[in-house]
Amino acid sequence: MASSNLAADSLTAVSIAAVAAVVGALFGALGAFLAARYTSRGTVGAAARTGADAYGKAVRETRMDACTSFASAVRVMISGLQDQANAVYVHGQSHGSDSQQPLPTSAEVLALGELIGEDAVRVRIAGPKVVAEEAYKVLDKCTDLVGDLSEYIRLTASSPFSVDNPELAIIMVDGPIVRHREVMVSMMAASNALAVFLDVARDHLDDWNGQAA
Repeated sequence: MASSNLAADSLTAVSIAAVAAVVGALFGALGAFLAARYTSRGTVGAAARTGADAYGKAVRETRMDACTSFASAVRVMISGLQDQANAVYVHGQSHGSDSQQPLPTSAEVLALGELIGEDAVRVRIAGPKVVAEEAYKVLDKCTDLVGDLSEYIRLTASSPFSVDNPELAIIMVDGPIVRHREVMVSMMAASNALAVFLDVARDHLDDWNGQAA
C-alpha cells in the first residue's frame, strides 16, 4: 500500500513538473515574441523618423533655395528700376542740354520686370500656400512699379518741360500724373512687400501640410 502511494506521489510530481515545463516554455516563447515585436516596432519607428527627417530637410532646402532666388531677383529688379527712374529724372532736368541722356525704353523696363516671374513660380510650387500668396503680393507691387515707371517715361518723352518741376501743379494729360515721386512711392511699396514675404517665408520653412512645425 505504501508502495502504491509512493508511486502515485511520484507520478503526480512528474506531471506537475511536466506541466510547469510546458507553461514555462510557453511563457518563454511569448516573452521572446513580444520582445521581437517591440524591437521590430522600434526599428520601424526609427526608420520612419529618419525618413521623415530627411524629407523635411529636403523640403526646407527646396523652399530656402526658391525663396532666396525670388528675393534676390526682386532686389535686382527694384535696383534696376530705380536706376531707370533716376535716369528719367535726370533727362527731364536737362531739357535742351547737349548732355541730355536718352530715356530708358519700354523694352528695357519690361525686361527687368520679367526677371522675377520664373522665380515666383518656383516659390508657388515649393510652398506652402501662405508663402506663395505673399510672393504674388510682391509680384503685384512690382507690376504697379513697372506700370508707373513706364508712364513716367511716356510723360517725360512727350512733355516739352520737366514733369517733375514743382512749379507745374497741373499737367494736361489723359490719366494720372506720374512723376519721379510717385515712382519712388511704388518702389517703396514693392520693397515693403518683399520684406513681408521674407518674414513669412522664414516662419514657414518647416510647415508640414500647411501646419506649422
